[in-house]
Amino acid sequence: MNCQELQEIIHAYFDGELDLVRSLAVERHLQDCALCARAHQARQSLRAAMAGGALYFPLPKGLEERVRSAIGRPKQAETPPPPWWTRWNLSWPGRLIPLATTALLLLIAWPLFTHFSANQGVVDEVLSAHVRSLMSDTAHLTDVASSDQHTVKPWFTGKLSFSPAVVDLGHEGFPLLGGRLDYIENQPVAALVYQRRKHFINLFIWPAGPGGGTRRELEGRQGYNLIRWVEFGMVHWAVSDVSPKDLREFVQLVQSGSAPTR
Repeated sequence: MNCQELQEIIHAYFDGELDLVRSLAVERHLQDCALCARAHQARQSLRAAMAGGALYFPLPKGLEERVRSAIGRPKQAETPPPPWWTRWNLSWPGRLIPLATTALLLLIAWPLFTHFSANQGVVDEVLSAHVRSLMSDTAHLTDVASSDQHTVKPWFTGKLSFSPAVVDLGHEGFPLLGGRLDYIENQPVAALVYQRRKHFINLFIWPAGPGGGTRRELEGRQGYNLIRWVEFGMVHWAVSDVSPKDLREFVQLVQSGSAPTR
């Protein structure tokens, strides 16, 4: 099992939904692949944090006893229950406030949590793709090796449903090495490869979904730096072990030299 195959079933494994054979295959891969093992550990840490006490509230005192008492009390059909307004107690608002607060917090936090989980999944995929391209035993840095943007850009024609913008940054200290096809978020994407001294930079590009914007996001993970931004309807991920300063400079150069092409 390789890293890409693991990413397709890791969530099912995490939730205990795989059969024994595939579970054992996942466990063997996690033992052999330090990158995937660290990503799995991060998911476990996130689940543990979500299960922490900070997201839970105690039941109002005496509620359990009242519920059990109400369930066990025989219903007296001959005596109709009193009107609700005669049963209203001024203490009920105080008992309902914690429950209402909990529900409100969950409504607010759930979209944020699902967005965070989805985004972290993409970070894992992007970082795994970058590391795979550099691994000595499975190195696959480029499908088309060229420093000429007019050679690299046409190479993607017919292989993708879009045409990635390819800029030559050699004079700025980021020479283009070529490009390749990769697979992220269940779709083929363009991967442009640049170099900064002895470091490689992978620039992944694919069409953006609804929404998005141009805001850049920098994230550090396992000794690598990643910057994501959306521009001209395309998602961009730049990942490398260069310094954050160098990666920000690279992104600024890419943005200033790119043009929307489809």
